[in-house]
Amino acid sequence: MAGSGKAAARLIKYGPLAAAAAQKWGPVLWEQMKNQREPAEKFVQAKVAKGNQRKKAMAHAATVIDGSVLQVFHQNTAHWVVFSGDDPIAVHPPTGASFDELLDRADLSKRTAPRETATLKVPKPRRRPSSSSAGGTSSTPREQPAPGPHTADSPVAPARGRIVSGDTGETGEPPVDGSNAHQA
Repeated sequence: MAGSGKAAARLIKYGPLAAAAAQKWGPVLWEQMKNQREPAEKFVQAKVAKGNQRKKAMAHAATVIDGSVLQVFHQNTAHWVVFSGDDPIAVHPPTGASFDELLDRADLSKRTAPRETATLKVPKPRRRPSSSSAGGTSSTPREQPAPGPHTADSPVAPARGRIVSGDTGETGEPPVDGSNAHQA
């Protein structure tokens, strides 16, 4: 265990300094961390409580006749107003404000209709380049034979004299006399 002597020597040398600093500054650091954590926790809790209101509004608009959605702001908070035709029917997230108050000076031509089906664009996976120094072998995709009859010299045609899947004859050809090749 090379170096364990150096580590022990450093612990003996700097240990008392580290302990004194921890006693002096430890409580201060703890209070700072605690005070910085509280606003972040409140922010996350507010986001979770609010949920994704746009998705909820779009789902609601998809269930009504001629549904559409418009984003409006009320008291610095985004709200989504759901319409059936030209009539407002709901607000996500719910608010105590009336529709007239929410839609005052709103451009109703900017309403969006929910999509019929959501499509996801998934990128094609990229092939990692094979390096010859890594010792990997590059594989080429297997070629499939073209449909239709093959000539005798075709690389996919069975050679004479070989047994091909399903054939049990000696030469690979069906018997001429119509008898079974297994009975000899």
